[in-house]
Amino acid sequence: MNWKRMLATVYALICVFDFLVVPSWRGITDLFDEDIYNSVEKLSQLDAGVQIAIIEAETYQHEPFTLKGGGLFHLSFCSFNWFCCCG
Repeated sequence: MNWKRMLATVYALICVFDFLVVPSWRGITDLFDEDIYNSVEKLSQLDAGVQIAIIEAETYQHEPFTLKGGGLFHLSFCSFNWFCCCG
């Protein structure tokens, strides 16, 4: 396998992991979090402001690792792929 094809394969695997595997895993594991179901009754007895603060702390939106820093990882990896394969 030549290094250009390997470079493209590694980039594709990183993207699949970062955009498909991790968010799916995070969503599936959150569905089976039994602590949330046990604490709903306790949460309903608290003040509304405290409830909102707890819910915001417990919810989590996955941010892909490679998009942190303005997506510089993708810009550099794609430009390197482009110049090596087409240039």
